[in-house]
Amino acid sequence: MTDRYSTMDRADCAAFLRETVVPEMRTDPDCDRRPDEDPPTYRWLNGRYPGFVKHLQRAFDASPAAFYRERVLDGDDESADGYDWGLPSGDAAARTRERLNAHLDELRYRGHPETTIRPYRSRLKKYVRLYCDLHGPDLLDGLRDESRRAAEIDRTFAVCKVLDRTLDTPAARRKYVEDVRRFYRELRDAGYVSYNPMRRMETRLGLDVPEWDNPALAAADVEALWEAADSVRERLLVVGLCGWGLRPSELAALHVRQAVLDPADDDYPYLDFRDGDRKNGPGTVAMLAGDGVLDRRLDAVADCEGWTGYVFPSDAAASGHVHVDTLRRWFADLVARADVTVRDEPPTPKYGRRFWYARYGEAVVEVAERFTPVAEAQGSADASVVVENYLSEADRRMHLRRVMADSLADLFV
Repeated sequence: MTDRYSTMDRADCAAFLRETVVPEMRTDPDCDRRPDEDPPTYRWLNGRYPGFVKHLQRAFDASPAAFYRERVLDGDDESADGYDWGLPSGDAAARTRERLNAHLDELRYRGHPETTIRPYRSRLKKYVRLYCDLHGPDLLDGLRDESRRAAEIDRTFAVCKVLDRTLDTPAARRKYVEDVRRFYRELRDAGYVSYNPMRRMETRLGLDVPEWDNPALAAADVEALWEAADSVRERLLVVGLCGWGLRPSELAALHVRQAVLDPADDDYPYLDFRDGDRKNGPGTVAMLAGDGVLDRRLDAVADCEGWTGYVFPSDAAASGHVHVDTLRRWFADLVARADVTVRDEPPTPKYGRRFWYARYGEAVVEVAERFTPVAEAQGSADASVVVENYLSEADRRMHLRRVMADSLADLFV
């Protein structure tokens, strides 16, 4: 176990405490300390992470309690010169540091709270330090030249293989890949690089096989479909299935009367299915991302002669809208162009709906975790009890929507 911790610097150890130890302190009935007030006892921490305790003592001559107070309770990894990314000196490292800091500043500008930025930043730092150790401190140079694409993707893969061996679960590995891909994607969108070397990295690492029986699209697949879409119609196809979780039949028959784009009684635009247009499920579907695509699609079809209000109109169909098989054919064409497969097979539209459900399940867990301190104060070992019994339906919906909106925001831009 010692090897697992031997490469950690002070910032890595602090991140380990925040991301792994603190959540366990909150849920373990054998831990009698509140993580926001006191460090864990030596006996409790050493019983679970003896290698980590030894690393603190050997590398930094620090007791676990003193290190926890300094890094978790009293501060973080900021210094007078800003966040310590662990990069060396020099112009190349300075360019990398500048882009990393600018990326985080942009997330803050969009309203991301520090509670989400801090663990995200820690994961980025781990990747950056490994890249620096293997290939040098300039993450950008090889991404500006298309002729170097294959070599740079191999470099990124080499970093991910090292990272893969330091993480315990497939979910943790996928999280690192998603976060690093997001950083590269925003560099590309801003014009600093020509391509994203992390695209489809789950496939190379063997992380793209879902852990459930019913396969779903991964975030990288949704991103690939979004990038390959070359019309508003195709983008609406992606966001309707993956961002709103609609059934293919519901999307094919979508009507303008169902679209509430400027609601007076809701925080988000929504689709209204309360007139019996849905066989089961909630009567309204919040558009937490991508509502602008629907707005543009309506502008495009509203000027068509004889338009009857359907988002995907058809002159040939008696219903006035395209048949669901037509929508499936459009999706198949897009899948082929994006070169997306799931378990070596081309996905169908229902894979997009499953992606939405997977994200929703993650949001439910995250909301419950946020209320762990409240559960402890109420004497409950399960935070979901607080969510179900102490929050109103409106408050539960509000928290879930905010987490889901944050999860989907960067996929449909």
